[in-house]
Amino acid sequence: MLNVEEFVCPEVRVAICHVKEAIRIVLHTLVVCRSIGGHRPVEPRSCSSEVLDLAFMATDEPEAEQEIEARARQFSELFEGSLANTGRAQLVFSFYTTKSRKQSIWNILVGSDEKIVFEQWRFPVVIQPLRRYPNPADNLKEESNSQVWAAQQTQQALQFVIGKVNSKVDHLPPAPQTQAAYKFDITFASLDGRDLGGGILPQGFGSSISQTMKNIPKIG
Repeated sequence: MLNVEEFVCPEVRVAICHVKEAIRIVLHTLVVCRSIGGHRPVEPRSCSSEVLDLAFMATDEPEAEQEIEARARQFSELFEGSLANTGRAQLVFSFYTTKSRKQSIWNILVGSDEKIVFEQWRFPVVIQPLRRYPNPADNLKEESNSQVWAAQQTQQALQFVIGKVNSKVDHLPPAPQTQAAYKFDITFASLDGRDLGGGILPQGFGSSISQTMKNIPKIG
């Protein structure tokens, strides 16, 4: 991708039970930091994590919040399924704008708007297995230590995000006029870059193909 500002966060090492919370906190913070306003003022809300001892700012846009929550859950579930053996993956967060394509038969299929990614973030996550002991008290101590460690790892990721968004602004396009935050996509990949899914079809792709296929005359 040309003219894309890319950021790679240091590895976040947490137990599998803390992946979802760590990721949702980081993504909410990122979206809030890149919500520079458009048609209305940005009014993020202050939140306290119910899992980690951290406070953070969450986006006040319902669609963005739903997307973050769903993707954080799906990313966490990967480590319980296809990534159970490796315990390593990265979440790829891409901010983009759109521009209208020239009219053509192909563009009827893929959609009238072209996505232009201008900023991409990669958040590598490595699972830190919990040790188990015969003594229940030792297990509780291990879980408590894991929770403290996850909060520290998440805090480091937050500091990375806040530092980068404040230092890199020249590449940002004009403020969006239809929402407070820029549009974004969230996908998943292995640490070596192999796609693990979670992507979204280009805007209008599914509905455009369905409508086009309905209008094709049947032969025979």
